[in-house]
Amino acid sequence: MKKLLFTFAFTLGFLFCFSQNEVKFTVEVNTDSILLGNHFEVSFTLENGKGTDFRAPEFEGFNIVGGPNQSSSFSMVNGDVTQSQSYSFYLEPKDIGNYYIEPASIEVDGQIIETAPVEIIAVPNPDGIKQTPKSNRRNESLFREFDFGFPTPPEPPTPPAMKKKKRKTYKL
Repeated sequence: MKKLLFTFAFTLGFLFCFSQNEVKFTVEVNTDSILLGNHFEVSFTLENGKGTDFRAPEFEGFNIVGGPNQSSSFSMVNGDVTQSQSYSFYLEPKDIGNYYIEPASIEVDGQIIETAPVEIIAVPNPDGIKQTPKSNRRNESLFREFDFGFPTPPEPPTPPAMKKKKRKTYKL
């Protein structure tokens, strides 16, 4: 009986903590201007809600280079519960100009919510410069932020050059 009561209390507390956070659906791009011939990342993130029926925009004026990539996270720190779902795409503009990424939509608790539109500027790239897009992910590599101070190993010693021994030859 105590076990059942404890489980019920824990579940109720969990739901109470979870319901305290506001549901948000946002869009992020890793750059708002891009050189023609390069790609960028756009991510749609739902925070603190369970979403279904995600609908991406048409991405008019862009080629989809990668995606959709989906990720999710759940965190409970000192009773504060956060949950998120992300959908990301890698896009390449087809031509120079100003483009808009239309809103994406997702259904949460019977309501459909949308992101805001985002403007992207594609500029000429006469030199053919290749850009490396930075990721939107906050914790892409946890260990990249820490310096563990491991020394680099020394180069292995090279063996000394072996001298050739002269052979004695006999004529028969």
